[in-house]
Amino acid sequence: MTIQGDVVPPHFLVVVPGIMGSRLRDRQTGRVVWVDFSTVPINPLQWKAWVENMLATLAYPNPDLEPAGIMDEVVFAPPWAKQEHYGRLVAALEGMGYLIDPVEPTGGRPALYTFSYDWRQDNRISAQHLAAAINQWQARHPGAKAWILAHSNGGLVARWYIEKLGGKGRVGRLFLLGSPWDGAPRALQMLFQGLYILFRKRFNVFDVPTLTRAAFRTFPCSYQLLPYRNPFLRDNNNELIDLYEGAGWLHDEGQRQLLRDGRRFNEELGTTTSVETICLFGRKRPTPTGGVVSLAAGGSWTDIAWATLDAGDGTVPERSAVHPGAREKIPVVADHGDIYVNPFALEVLQWELMDKFRLPTERERDAAATSRLTITFTPDRDAYSPGEPIALRATIHGNDDGNPVSGAVVQSRLIWRGPLPGSGPAGAAAAAPVVRLWEDEAAGGHYSAEMVAPATEGYYQLKALVSPPDEAAVELEELIAVEDAGGD
Repeated sequence: MTIQGDVVPPHFLVVVPGIMGSRLRDRQTGRVVWVDFSTVPINPLQWKAWVENMLATLAYPNPDLEPAGIMDEVVFAPPWAKQEHYGRLVAALEGMGYLIDPVEPTGGRPALYTFSYDWRQDNRISAQHLAAAINQWQARHPGAKAWILAHSNGGLVARWYIEKLGGKGRVGRLFLLGSPWDGAPRALQMLFQGLYILFRKRFNVFDVPTLTRAAFRTFPCSYQLLPYRNPFLRDNNNELIDLYEGAGWLHDEGQRQLLRDGRRFNEELGTTTSVETICLFGRKRPTPTGGVVSLAAGGSWTDIAWATLDAGDGTVPERSAVHPGAREKIPVVADHGDIYVNPFALEVLQWELMDKFRLPTERERDAAATSRLTITFTPDRDAYSPGEPIALRATIHGNDDGNPVSGAVVQSRLIWRGPLPGSGPAGAAAAAPVVRLWEDEAAGGHYSAEMVAPATEGYYQLKALVSPPDEAAVELEELIAVEDAGGD
């Protein structure tokens, strides 16, 4: 794109969230089904009915549900993702200068619109709805093109609109954040085994894996998130397993049709990019990249042993998140569910959306240049009981030579984010002390420490401030849950 001096090109920004990233409500009653945590009963004896009713209502097709805005709640749903609410992204974009969801033309400030959609359905349908929304918004901004910021499955929706529904004439730029072009093994994990936590651990007594697996197998979108090019499954004899035969793990012909259509969707979409595309992808997070299938007599699947590498964002492998047709491919050390609020990713967006048009041409890429270091920070688990130790680790390595970086100061603290669903009103937990991670004398560049999970249940943000020698400090974050698991 050519720099136009000090003028940001006329555009309006459209945020397209990923799977589970839009609220869904009942058309008749207005009741939010996915998901309003204020409706979770305080009485644990009523939790089972609440969970079962929600998942039964979500089963597709259910035409009584409609999208009702992007999620402004944390969605804690491993193994797919621990997903930050998109309100944090919208607030950051507002701080960059965007006006949120304006009804009238905005004058000097570019507009930002959020596109919520029924993420259960075929992405082709969601793309049709996106086309209608962009047509409506473009009428408010004559001469402006849409710039789309799409996370995860939202990238599939946006790309189908651009490539298959004529969107390339209305879209100027596409930003992909953790969006797969060749699916993610995590999608199969979700379809084969279900979620192992839905919002909180104590819901697991209601057989959450089985209930969520049954629900997700009804969603056309789930099958469109499966890898279709990269063979990633083998049996115990190291022979390739064809995921799309389907008979070994899907016992319903309707679901096998959804599986075949999911592959057809991705084959038809391909990897063509007809508009300027910038791809931000997460890396250095343990991510399933393959699996070994255990087979029973007759070829039915009994289990999958997953192989995990530090080669993705925890959900989408790097090879799938790095779109081959993107003009720029920018690595971010971030999880799938928070890449869109990662400080470095937001700096890149600030540059690409606003600042580079206000600076001389020769400085176009300097402000968004990646660090010379790769820094990781992770806890050992997603969820803890009060008083349980939380093992923290951080690593720092040079990007050019891969050498470990010693002498950094790494500090971590816990910040209370909110109560668990069904916990009732709760005040914020007391501030936790800052913990320093100390370098391993035997393994330079590796830092570790333990902190104690607080007594107050809730969602917490683990924040780390990493100060390498002769480098600016970097802040990283991880979402965890603290819950008394005595009810399991």
